[in-house]
Amino acid sequence: MGKHRTPFLNNDVISLSEKNKTPEQKLWIAVLAKAFEDAFKTTDTRAALEALSWIKNGSDFNYVCHLAGRDGNYVKAKMLNKVIEREASILMYNKAIKVGVAKIVKLKSKKPMPIVKKDYSFLPKYTHDYVER
Repeated sequence: MGKHRTPFLNNDVISLSEKNKTPEQKLWIAVLAKAFEDAFKTTDTRAALEALSWIKNGSDFNYVCHLAGRDGNYVKAKMLNKVIEREASILMYNKAIKVGVAKIVKLKSKKPMPIVKKDYSFLPKYTHDYVER
């Protein structure tokens, strides 16, 4: 017969703390979760930069945290280093792409060799009335 393991005490604390949340708080917690998911998990760099900017500088970020039952300053302080690192990595990646594209454009836009007119002045000039004898 299998062994029965008692759950950890933290499991009970989490379930108790989540039972006391109102539906509105759960909604705002979901809004925060979506913002952090967009900031750290998405591959869409524009959405990630917008979410990071909102977390870092958003005027209503603290208000949304308050509505979610969280302290906005605490959340921002805990996540600020990770936000800055993620933003820097996205910007460096975009810069590397721009540099690569600029190099390709430069290679493609090299001026073709100029057409040099050949100098035939040393040849005798023939006219339509010239007849060789």
